[in-house]
Amino acid sequence: MSLSREASPNPGLRRWASRLLLVLACASVVATSEGASDDVVSAPYTSAPLSLTTEAPRLTRPINVKVTVPKAPSRTAEAELTVEVKARWAPADPSQTTQPWMRVSLSRAGESYAWPSHSVVLEAGVEVRAQTIAYLDPSCELGTECEWATELVVEVQPDAGAGTVELEWTGVARARVVNSSDLPKGMAVSVSEP
Repeated sequence: MSLSREASPNPGLRRWASRLLLVLACASVVATSEGASDDVVSAPYTSAPLSLTTEAPRLTRPINVKVTVPKAPSRTAEAELTVEVKARWAPADPSQTTQPWMRVSLSRAGESYAWPSHSVVLEAGVEVRAQTIAYLDPSCELGTECEWATELVVEVQPDAGAGTVELEWTGVARARVVNSSDLPKGMAVSVSEP
């Protein structure tokens, strides 16, 4: 019994497919090695207690994210900063039932562009949490340190009736080396206020 030409594999096609698989396998190895290193995570940094009022409804706090290494590799780093704000609304008149909104956002220091903000509704006497994330660009050259300056903006609805928002924020940063799977020995990440 003989096989028809369509049923038998074409040796040229088989060679071409084998080469293509080899090229794809090599490309995946290169892509994996050119990705990023594992993340290094900072210790959480918590602010001192803060407050804002409906009369002064906006608060801006500078936050620095710093990556340090004992020896200076010729690589770049990128990071992301996650900030969680815990807030409690206290209306000036305890019988007031208004539930104002609170919005939190992060931006690069001195720039008007902000990463997407997050809004929550405040309720008298109840702790509410809002979280925002900033993706910090991968152009920070690792000398012995590199740093990103950001600003946290917290806003409360100004026309909600008199009241105060007591709050504090906690920031955690993750950083990684770009285009390398190797972490420099002793690399550390920190979050602080200047």
